[in-house]
Parts: sequence; structure tokens; C-alpha cells
Amino acid sequence: MEQEPPHRRPRGAARSDEPLQQYRLYFLESFDRLISYSHEFEARDDEHAVKISEAWLEGRRAELWNGTRKVRKWGNDR
Repeated sequence: MEQEPPHRRPRGAARSDEPLQQYRLYFLESFDRLISYSHEFEARDDEHAVKISEAWLEGRRAELWNGTRKVRKWGNDR
């Protein structure tokens, strides 16, 4: 039976004693704006969420959202 690796907090992720906000990083298909998958996480503020997201990007197109508010976009507008 396979075991899942232990959950690790990404570098720069907030500590448990800080107030956190919910964010979602959407990874987009290369030729349109269809979402290929997303990653939900918590961060203390937008700046912190951007730093966490950039560690997961690996050159892919993506958008970072906090609820209904777009925080940042990576990649071209095609």
C-alpha cells in the first residue's frame, strides 16, 4: 500500500500563528484560458501569496485569485 508523502509547507508559507487568507492558483492551458488545474492554499497577504505561487509556476501560465479578486497573472494574454 502506497503512503502519501507528508504535507510540507512551501517555502515562504505563513506560520500557524498568523491570520491567513484563502488563495487559489489556476494553471492555464497554453493556447486558451481553460484551467488545466488549480492549487488552493493559505497566505497572510497578497505579497506572500505571490511568492508562494512563484515557487510553483515552473514557467507555466497562471492566475492567482483571492476569492473573486484577481491578484496576479503570469504568462501572455493570448
